[in-house]
Amino acid sequence: DMVKTMELSPDTGWLGPDSSLCLRASCYVRQADSINVSADYNTKKETGYVGLKNHGATCYMNGLLQSLFHVGEFRRIVYAIESEEAPECGKKEDPVDVSKGDIDGDGSAPPLIQALQNVFYKLQTSDQAVNCRELMKSFGWDTMDAFTQHDAQELNRILCDRLEEQMKGTPMDGSIKRLFCGEMENYIECIDVDYKSRRNETFYDIQLNIKGERGQYHANIEESLRDFTSEETLEGDNLYEAEGHGKQRAKKGIRFLSFPPVLNLQLKRFHFDLEKMDMVKLNNRFEFYRELNLSPFAPNAGSYVLYAVVVHSGDVNSGHYYAHIKPHLNSGWFKFDDDSVTPCSEYAAVEDNYGGSDLQVVEYFARSPWELRQQTPQVRQRIHNAYMLVYIRQDVAAQVLAPPDPRVTNLRMVERCDREVRLAEQRRREKMEQPLRIKVKLLFERSLCKMTGFWDHTEVPHEQYLKMNRDQPVHELASEAEAFIKVSATNMALFVLSYRNNPRQVRFAFMNSTTTLRNHIPQFNQPHFDTSDPYLVVLCMVSRGYDLHALKWRPTKENHTADELGRWDDAHVTLLVVKYFCVRTRKIVTLGCYYAPNTEKLISMINDGWVMERLRGYVQKGEVAPLPAEEGDGHAWECWEEFSEHDIQQRNTKTAVNNEQLWSGDVVIWQLAGQADARETREGLSPNGGDNSEVPPTFAVNNVQDLAAYILNSIDVVATLHDARQPLCIDGMVSNGVWAPPRPTSATKDKKDGQAVEERPEDAALSLCRTNHRPPQVRELKMDLRWNLSHVKGAVCRAFGHKRADVQENLWLFHAAPSSTYEEPLNMHPARNESTTLKELQRSTTFLSNPAKQPMTLHALELPSDSAQEVGDRGLLPLCVRYYDDAVREVGSQVIYVPHSGLVSDVLAGARKYNRPEYGITGPLRVLEVVESRLHKLFAPDAMVRSMVCFSKSNIFYHCLRVESDADAESMPDGHKLIEIFHCDRQSQQAFAQPLLLTAGPGEKSGSIKARCKAKLQVPDAEFKSWRLVRCTRLGKTHLKDDEAWDAEVTVDARLCLEHVHPNPTNNLARQSRYNKPLTIKAESSATGSRKMGSGTAAV
Repeated sequence: DMVKTMELSPDTGWLGPDSSLCLRASCYVRQADSINVSADYNTKKETGYVGLKNHGATCYMNGLLQSLFHVGEFRRIVYAIESEEAPECGKKEDPVDVSKGDIDGDGSAPPLIQALQNVFYKLQTSDQAVNCRELMKSFGWDTMDAFTQHDAQELNRILCDRLEEQMKGTPMDGSIKRLFCGEMENYIECIDVDYKSRRNETFYDIQLNIKGERGQYHANIEESLRDFTSEETLEGDNLYEAEGHGKQRAKKGIRFLSFPPVLNLQLKRFHFDLEKMDMVKLNNRFEFYRELNLSPFAPNAGSYVLYAVVVHSGDVNSGHYYAHIKPHLNSGWFKFDDDSVTPCSEYAAVEDNYGGSDLQVVEYFARSPWELRQQTPQVRQRIHNAYMLVYIRQDVAAQVLAPPDPRVTNLRMVERCDREVRLAEQRRREKMEQPLRIKVKLLFERSLCKMTGFWDHTEVPHEQYLKMNRDQPVHELASEAEAFIKVSATNMALFVLSYRNNPRQVRFAFMNSTTTLRNHIPQFNQPHFDTSDPYLVVLCMVSRGYDLHALKWRPTKENHTADELGRWDDAHVTLLVVKYFCVRTRKIVTLGCYYAPNTEKLISMINDGWVMERLRGYVQKGEVAPLPAEEGDGHAWECWEEFSEHDIQQRNTKTAVNNEQLWSGDVVIWQLAGQADARETREGLSPNGGDNSEVPPTFAVNNVQDLAAYILNSIDVVATLHDARQPLCIDGMVSNGVWAPPRPTSATKDKKDGQAVEERPEDAALSLCRTNHRPPQVRELKMDLRWNLSHVKGAVCRAFGHKRADVQENLWLFHAAPSSTYEEPLNMHPARNESTTLKELQRSTTFLSNPAKQPMTLHALELPSDSAQEVGDRGLLPLCVRYYDDAVREVGSQVIYVPHSGLVSDVLAGARKYNRPEYGITGPLRVLEVVESRLHKLFAPDAMVRSMVCFSKSNIFYHCLRVESDADAESMPDGHKLIEIFHCDRQSQQAFAQPLLLTAGPGEKSGSIKARCKAKLQVPDAEFKSWRLVRCTRLGKTHLKDDEAWDAEVTVDARLCLEHVHPNPTNNLARQSRYNKPLTIKAESSATGSRKMGSGTAAV
């Protein structure tokens, strides 16, 4: 804006002494040397380097890989490793498994070494940003991992560990350690006696505090290093127990013994704030130097030069990583930000990433000079700052940074990488051509003969792959088939797998030679449509007289000429897919395809010997039982049409094909009439007979329809037998006194069928319980959905070795573990009785999206042997009481029996009867009921049993009673009261675990209550430091400070809770959350091949 000359005065601030003109100006660079590049910017041409593509939230990985790649010695180590090429990798025919979250469409994952070599080689030779999907797949990552932000330093550690694992036992073993590994000494030295304790440790990085343990902020890297190596004096209550000298004063600390050639420093910007009880990012100013003299910290350490700065921009929950790197000693700095690479100044790489605050831009002219002098400068935090620093020892820097020649280091790797680049380019071209071309899976009659069982269009085998233009006519496809099998196109007809609307079937249909392939491509909503890569399944049918397998002309009749199938008329000729069912072996085999005029009777294929001729080979192989000669000559045959595996309809064999409503592509199954299933007479039914027999019936299979019913009703059942004393487990939480996750995420059980079976966290939690219970036993059973409840219970009893009738009587069945599910027992439902079938139970499995496609799960529990007598004969009510010790840990359980009209005192009497000394529960007892992890009610002894929630529940093992010591009632001071403190998950804000009851006095400080909760629950210090005491009301939650009274705000609905992280959420979304999912790189087996060293060495 223009300023009028009349406004130029000392009052307005424009004029100074002697009428001098004063100008106020400010210059502010929000981010040093930030460059906005255009779309035509070529990073390779402008800088000589290329970037890495971001595949969701992989910027942290990109910054780390760039910092490793430009360490020439590390790149040479990676190049020098040789591994046998996995034969299945890199092939363009590899399928894409979309259901498993395949993050790429380029085939299966190569070994980690090969994938890393590919990325580094492309970074060195490519002109465009490099794709990291192959490397991520070699890590074992899926799509969710690609969109999960992790820590760059954590990935660096895991990646180096995996590389070292794969180099063990090879000449390259130890090369990474020599490059990145240093050594330090943990020591304790007594002051008053001559005693020292020392332990040496190796390190791959040093984690430096931005904020010290006492709350002070460090100004620079030297202060942080001195804090890291500072001594602590152990004295007073913290005396050191010296062997042979008792408790002594001592000095404790860390000394560096040696630093590696490449030194990784992590600045601990992410810090747990005890006030906020959450992770925060420290954006304070922290200076680091271009040259770092480490001689004061280790003997002969020397001087180090700054090579790379990995920057984090953002906060603790979200942000972005990029790297500033100086690739050579004499080169400038470059900023590597995913696929963008730009030159930058040294200031932008170093000083600009110290952190701290920046001045806000303000409108100076809107304020008077006096206001400007009085105003405190407005600043804002600089959210971009250094997170990882990489230094290289100055005397070896030139050698470490020198880029290797991949052809000299490992020529075999270069040839493999070049070959994979060509394959990738070929896949790219094919992907671009995919909308114009179609894949054709060509099969012949001999291919269909490999199929057994009922028709399944997904199992149709093929012999030849063809890639054709979608607009090519069908007769050109016939020409391709003619060239392949050397049979004239005039003697063949083509049939394509297509979808019928009425009835809904996928069957072969005739392809008119004048149509194009595009006309036969399935619609996207049809069952045989492949969303990733559409294709056609085409059957090439040749004339009778050609050998089924060799496709050579070998007529069985004299003067037989080949049929001109090229002139096929679907209105007058029908092609049927013909099968045969053997009752004795219960097997269906495919005989081939039979074509005949529509007016011909079905029995014609029997009468002319075609069926018997095709059956001969199966009989010789023993796949079907031999046919008696007389039966083949004139006995009755049955013919069934396979509408689907669930719908089998019998056809009249003496009627014409068109009168039986049969069309080309229909499937018919022949069998001899009157044959009986030999298994029926051998096994028979239960000797007791009737539907209520515990021995399941055997259903005869005398025809194709019976076989379909047998297959439809056969089901795999996974049965688990639980102990009645198994602890309560709700939402994966078991009261075992363990508040940390029960196991590392990678823990697994024993291997089954060569595959590692993952152990559920709740299983590990149950194994840590103090209760004396048997672990669950698992059996895999075959059952029939037509069985009734008595048959199912009998089969489960026999599977676990129980043969007594009373055991079956006391067996309860569930869809989930009885102590983990609120559902009632399946066989105790009022709408079910002994005639209820397994199929009806399957329909109640609401948590299965498609129950027919996966095994059914049944959980069984055996009640105590006296249960039936107590409940039936004496009319008593069974209740499950669970005993909890003073630390709120479940130590035992017992089923007791009380009268329906009884009192809580009866429950207490029964509980005392079974209270064992090893439970550690003494004194008077109290009974309470916990519902949804909150205290429902603490019962007085004169309360009615009918008032309990569990009174009307059948599953007494879930709806149970909690019994514990009531010592508080006798020793409670006046004015104190018993309060409930429940556990609340910090993320979901839902209650979990068992609440605790604690006496609290008026005005007692929250810190005191927290300390007593910690002592009562026996929570370790490291775990409890993140717990918060919270007051909950209808208006919201208030985090209580340690010096605040717990009852400062007294309201009727006020409750206290301990807010902390649920150690074991069973909710799948919580377990697989992008914030909870751990960073892992899968370990590879030795089957990937032995590794050898290339032409270089790893010495620095």
